[in-house]
Amino acid sequence: MATYLTYPFKTMTITQSYTGTYSHLTHTTGYPKDYPIDEAGKDTGRDPFYATCKLKVVKIYGVGNRGTNTVWLQSTEKVTCANGKTDYVTMMLIHPNDDDLRRLYVGKTFNPGDKVCWEGTDGATGNHIHLSVGLGVMTDGGWNQNSKGKWVLSTSHGTIKPEEAFFFDPKFTKVVQTKGIVFKILPTGKKGIKYTAGDYKVVKVGGAGVLRVRKGAAKTYGKVKFSEMTKSAQEKILKLAGKKVNGYVKGLTFTALEVRGNWGRTPSGWVNLDYCKKI
Repeated sequence: MATYLTYPFKTMTITQSYTGTYSHLTHTTGYPKDYPIDEAGKDTGRDPFYATCKLKVVKIYGVGNRGTNTVWLQSTEKVTCANGKTDYVTMMLIHPNDDDLRRLYVGKTFNPGDKVCWEGTDGATGNHIHLSVGLGVMTDGGWNQNSKGKWVLSTSHGTIKPEEAFFFDPKFTKVVQTKGIVFKILPTGKKGIKYTAGDYKVVKVGGAGVLRVRKGAAKTYGKVKFSEMTKSAQEKILKLAGKKVNGYVKGLTFTALEVRGNWGRTPSGWVNLDYCKKI
């Protein structure tokens, strides 16, 4: 059964809808068109955009002074949208900062619950993400300039409104402001993503100089080798330690997908949270 696509922020604070006269109305009244929203998160800081289905990066534009930073994400499998259609989806995110785009690359994949990028100010005056959604795969290099001079998302089966794409999951997202957009609530018994138990940072390590990753929630379980960890974990370890090691190193951050006692399940395996700090 296809994943139900849910809203990709933990706090919904839409500061401009697709009918917004500040800059979005020309997206919806020109041809071709898309239906962007500006999402500002819980405060004036930088909140993350979460993958609420399996996603891959299909295009990156910007970094430096080339143009306003933009990234295109495409689902790796068909998902069920709020309009009842089951299809691939493509999303265009504008304004992430350079530090985000420099760590992304075309082909990079994300699992449900992963943080993809954060709100930014590249080409904007305040931290937010300009988000557009379409059905199908990216076409025409990801965008076209419409009759009103706006660059709009281009996908094989057409752009759709955010409320036609995303279900609202009250267990994951808190609503602050919708700008009049009404989202369908995720049907009972359906899950859009695996709900995380929190984000952590390794603050101390064991005698071997690493925090061991286990195959279960106890020291009696086997150790997870570097080669068995996710690509994301491997990248973080290499950046912090400068070499391959069989465990998490001090300073590494991760998401606990569930917690059992003082053990947390990460995408690579289980770790003892006594060595970690919740962030």
